[in-house]
Amino acid sequence: MSNRQRMVIALACATVAVLLLGLFLQRSATAAQRNERALLQRYGGQTVQVLVARKDLAAGTVLAAGLLKEQSWPTILLPEGTLLARDRATILGKRTTAWVAGGEPLARRRVLQAEKSLDALARGLSAVTISTDAVHALGGEVTDGMRVTLMGAGTGGVVAPLATNIEVLSSNASGAGDKAGSSSSSSSGGGLFGAGGGSDISWVTLAVPTPQAAQVISAAQSGKLWLVLQNGGTR
Repeated sequence: MSNRQRMVIALACATVAVLLLGLFLQRSATAAQRNERALLQRYGGQTVQVLVARKDLAAGTVLAAGLLKEQSWPTILLPEGTLLARDRATILGKRTTAWVAGGEPLARRRVLQAEKSLDALARGLSAVTISTDAVHALGGEVTDGMRVTLMGAGTGGVVAPLATNIEVLSSNASGAGDKAGSSSSSSSGGGLFGAGGGSDISWVTLAVPTPQAAQVISAAQSGKLWLVLQNGGTR
């Protein structure tokens, strides 16, 4: 058999395979349409456009437009709290609170969790949580959104800036500040910033440039990292 004959046979086989695949897809689509019509005949003709997951969504997935599609669904079969097509804008950017199967209508109870603050972390930054104490973290008076300079001691014991203009994302002092505020103003006469503050601090989460994250963690582990509020810093 010549090479030309082999090529002709191969092309013919490929053509037949493509035709068979097209026929299979067409029959599958027709079967899906028949099933949909059967459902409508069985449960009534009234339908509504609902939001359906395009694929399986793990718990904690941030919902984006590409993950959702609109699909007609028999009204009588809708679970309670199903999200309709008109609800699309209200759930984009929110997280799923449970696993959602592909093709399953989204229920409101599964997407009530709002986007977390760490989702908005800028490119090039890493959220780093370090152990600290009042001595190393401004007497414990650390608030969310504060901008600080991170000072660390090197192997020679020389203290120098490791990173500047670092945002404080959260800390355990942030949650305790309101509770301590009323009592501290009457007992301690005000803290570093005149607010009383909460000196009971054990951790803080910082938005650190990714290349400096390892250095910051290393300095914190050795107890040689200080949060410094320099002149001109913002709270």
